[in-house]
Amino acid sequence: MTMIITPADDLLATNEFLRDGVRMSVEIGRPQPYPTGSGWRCRVRVECGSTRLEQSQVVAPTAHEVLRVALELVTTRLHMTESEFFESATMSPAA
Repeated sequence: MTMIITPADDLLATNEFLRDGVRMSVEIGRPQPYPTGSGWRCRVRVECGSTRLEQSQVVAPTAHEVLRVALELVTTRLHMTESEFFESATMSPAA
């Protein structure tokens, strides 16, 4: 099943930048209660250029933990620090 982050998913953070001449785009969705009521989920989308797209859903017991896991996934995949990610990221205001 393909998951696509849509505007209804209420994005929390986005970032676009160039890495070695390739456009990178990252979207982290706002944590949402998992449908079964057990834990939280957070959707992550990483687009590398025009041909490579990765989408993931991370799950953790709390909203705080799921954000930590989502950020760790992004920074590990892109070989960057949290500071580098947030330096040029656009953050959505709190709901």
